[in-house]
Amino acid sequence: MASVTNSEYRQAQRTDGGPFLALLPLDDTGLPAKPGETIAGVDVFYSDVPVPDGTAIGADPWLLIMNVTTEMLTIWPIQQRFGHRDYGKPLFDSIRRIMLYKPIDDEYELPTDNGMLEDMLEGLPVGFYKDWRYGLGLRWEFRSIITTIQDMPDIDTIIFHAPADQPGTDFTRPPFYLLGMHTFHALRKQLTSISERHQRAARKEKRTICHNTLLHRVAPESFQKEHLSLPPDTLAEMTSCASGGIKLTKRDQRAAVKLVQQHTTSLAKEEPAELLRLKENIELVSLRELIDRCTQLLDVSTTEPKWQSFLSDNPFILTMAFHYPVVKIGDTPYVGGKSFRGSGGSHSDFLMAAAATNNLALVEIKRPGTQLVGTAYRGIYPPSHDLSGAVAQVVAQRSELQQNFRLVGAELDRKGFRTHSIACVVVAGLKPTDEEQAQGFEQYRHTLQGVHVVTFDELVDRLKALHELLAGGQPALPTEPIEPPF
Repeated sequence: MASVTNSEYRQAQRTDGGPFLALLPLDDTGLPAKPGETIAGVDVFYSDVPVPDGTAIGADPWLLIMNVTTEMLTIWPIQQRFGHRDYGKPLFDSIRRIMLYKPIDDEYELPTDNGMLEDMLEGLPVGFYKDWRYGLGLRWEFRSIITTIQDMPDIDTIIFHAPADQPGTDFTRPPFYLLGMHTFHALRKQLTSISERHQRAARKEKRTICHNTLLHRVAPESFQKEHLSLPPDTLAEMTSCASGGIKLTKRDQRAAVKLVQQHTTSLAKEEPAELLRLKENIELVSLRELIDRCTQLLDVSTTEPKWQSFLSDNPFILTMAFHYPVVKIGDTPYVGGKSFRGSGGSHSDFLMAAAATNNLALVEIKRPGTQLVGTAYRGIYPPSHDLSGAVAQVVAQRSELQQNFRLVGAELDRKGFRTHSIACVVVAGLKPTDEEQAQGFEQYRHTLQGVHVVTFDELVDRLKALHELLAGGQPALPTEPIEPPF
């Protein structure tokens, strides 16, 4: 047996003949027409409860639901089910009337009885209720059109007008919102498509869940596990409506990354420009995050081990100390120096190599709070004990590595790394802010042979300049000329 809606089933169970309808003819002034007068319009009244004999049309319990003229059909959407707590009240908060200007293509006569009214309602546009017993106005699945318009202040009436093949006829004239039929039918089709798509997806999901629970789990050898798949263009349609307003949870973020990773090959073939743009955006965001974290670590109280751990995880920062591509070979490399008893020995902080020549370099780091200059001597600021000690330390490490490379660097030698001229880099302190101290620091570090000294904040400045360059801005100039370390 074919199913029926709840409303149809409820009406079928009634024994009182309801619901009830009454038509009141009107003259050209809008008053009830007298017998023999020309009818200019008709008010349509509704009641979900029996109306006592002798009750005047329009008096309680009659509810006005529609007015019909030869030019306009006006509908007052109300709750028409008597048992509902809002019976007789408007269905929407601020939208009280729906009007259709010449809503029916064929000419029609003003209805004088129920049959004529029902014939007229059959000519209403697709998307409108056509049976006065179940309510009038837009069908429930298109209610979002009304609930969206009612967000606009000072609007209480929606007027549907203009033929469906005339676009661009939507405008407001408070308290009216004039909605062209072209826009309405386009929206109706979109909303219908969305509903049908979700219904199909829901049916498929229910079927898959039942299959996996009732069949696969009980007899996996006979029934393979089923998996859900998204229909084509699902993501595109979802994101096109929510662009800029999507809030991703951590789970969503992981899923988005995984989805891109699973389709990198097809993206590279079919959308290379978009994939490149994504790569550039990721690099910019990652670089910005790296700069922020570096800036936080510039505090003078940050310890050397904390910086060493951070640089070990982000060796890209160390490359800012060089003027050509380098790669990190290892952390705290042993460079030699142990006695025959196995005691002693030297370790640098990082071992790097030039990407093009495989020439090795040693990097020694101190903390940001390291003093770079000492006490003034006759108006000149010499290097501090810590800075000169760090330079001497890395020079000694270079000497140890060169002397012992055949022993300690045998594995590096097999991989092609060389000690043609081992470069040395010291990362320490922050740029002096005092002019005379800055002069002393610059004079000292530019007299060094084969050892390059760079401060922590200079590394961050170079990261910022790189970010500006990638973002399309002008690259920031270096704070001072830097000689290639090797």
